[in-house]
Amino acid sequence: MIGFYEVLGITLMLVGLALIGFLLMLSLNRAIFEAAALSFPAAIVFRAGVGLFRMGTAARIAMKLHESDRG
Repeated sequence: MIGFYEVLGITLMLVGLALIGFLLMLSLNRAIFEAAALSFPAAIVFRAGVGLFRMGTAARIAMKLHESDRG
């Protein structure tokens, strides 16, 4: 079952990828300065999503291991 942090992480990754796609469109339309200004926030949003997804997955695995150790 997918947890809250995993869903939030996937959502943030999708938002980050959408921002990166928007940056590519800005770059193709010669709006280089606007694209450069948005590149750092897009990277932060994407990396935060990856971190949340990894944390949620690790927590779920740890819970399953803890339950299997109990018997």
